[in-house]
Amino acid sequence: MAKKIAFTNQKGGVGKTTAVHGLAAGLKIKGQRVLVVDLDAQGNASAVAGLIIENDRKTVKELLVDGGHAEDFIVHTDLVDIIPSNNSLKDIEAAMIEGKRFDALRKSLRSLKDSYDYILLDCPPSINVFTKNALMAADEVIIPVDMGFFSILGLKQLLEEIKRSRKELNRSLILRGVLICKFDRRTALSDQIFGILRESFPDKLFKTLIRINIDLVKAQIAQKSIFDYNPRSNGAEDFMSLTEEIIHG
Repeated sequence: MAKKIAFTNQKGGVGKTTAVHGLAAGLKIKGQRVLVVDLDAQGNASAVAGLIIENDRKTVKELLVDGGHAEDFIVHTDLVDIIPSNNSLKDIEAAMIEGKRFDALRKSLRSLKDSYDYILLDCPPSINVFTKNALMAADEVIIPVDMGFFSILGLKQLLEEIKRSRKELNRSLILRGVLICKFDRRTALSDQIFGILRESFPDKLFKTLIRINIDLVKAQIAQKSIFDYNPRSNGAEDFMSLTEEIIHG
């Protein structure tokens, strides 16, 4: 049975897509079957996988609108299996809200329950209808945060949305944890933010800290996993640690 994990934070640039791809690569190394679903109209998760999706190609937009077999929308790349996205996703947002279609993704992913061990949902940086679809479909939520003040400002609102989604849409949804990204031990701000998060989430803070590491950016530019790009880097070490937490934690 596939475990579905939504990665969400309403602030952009916190390392969400990097976390999705880093974990996906780590899980693959551990022999797990992994699918990424790109739910962001910016298509960053798709671009990292080497995909620039033209409007005439099947994307998550068509999957959400038309339904059908999710298998038909999967693109197999050297990096990861992915259901891609592009800017055309914005075209259906108003109609999905009007139709209250918050369960479209959940229904579409049912056919993949035995095809993968993990399905990672890369949400947009907002609490919109696509994020709600992810929370409806997911078993667990991971909230990546960086070491900036604004990254943690919206956490209360996001946690309230997760609580509301659990009550109204998905009673089995759980918060797996808050994942610290772009951690820099050399700065006082990182220590300060870390202290705030540790106090706020004593039981829901991942032990793994994803340290700031230029090799993570270089790996994305090269469209390689961090383990292929530089297996001795801090990034590779951190994401393997996260992988172990996810599998055994």
